[in-house]
Amino acid sequence: MEFLMNFGFSKEDIDEIVNNNEKNVLANIVLNKKNVSEVIKYLGELGIGKSTVKELFIYQIGIFFRTKDEIESVFDEYEMDSILKSLTYDVNTVDLIEF
Repeated sequence: MEFLMNFGFSKEDIDEIVNNNEKNVLANIVLNKKNVSEVIKYLGELGIGKSTVKELFIYQIGIFFRTKDEIESVFDEYEMDSILKSLTYDVNTVDLIEF
């Protein structure tokens, strides 16, 4: 999970992510780090901050198993400002988005 440091995550952030997810899920994140990196970059381009991305890793890690193109396609169907505000307020609102 050290590749997350390239995105500004601290060792403590990574420890928190690791402690809040199952080992097999984390193994899949590492195996798919190229895709995960693209998703993180895309979320950053949208203006989603590191703390919100960290919360997504803790509470909604499934979003990182989607491709950037899948996320972009779905997000394009919604009003972007609403998505950004909702995710910043509560990352669990991602459940309301139909992937």
